[in-house]
Amino acid sequence: MNFINLEQEKSFFKIKDQIPANLNSDRGLLSIAYIMASNDELETKMAPYIDWIEGFDYEKLFAEETFSIAEEVLVKVAVALYDNGVNLQFNEVFTKLNQYQREIALHAANYKYDNKSMYEPEDGNLYIK
Repeated sequence: MNFINLEQEKSFFKIKDQIPANLNSDRGLLSIAYIMASNDELETKMAPYIDWIEGFDYEKLFAEETFSIAEEVLVKVAVALYDNGVNLQFNEVFTKLNQYQREIALHAANYKYDNKSMYEPEDGNLYIK
């Protein structure tokens, strides 16, 4: 898994530790954790709506939380990777996210649909420059 920086990696593994052992290889859940780890405020807003066993109450999340445009797109990406339960237009990733956020969204999607283990070594630096 490609992390943007050390902070995101540490945050990801802190979140991942909350996922029960029998679910900690679920790529949908790990993609949510990856997106949450990209931004402390986003993690704070999303965390109360995620029960790693019961699921992600994203409908309640959207109804109760206020998001910036970019945060909303990242949450929509997380939902789309979780169970495709939201209307996400592909161009939103490119028009409403900055470079950092776009990389987060694309790395999460790549991980969700890639067959490699997150623990397989990558070529070169682990962090994106």
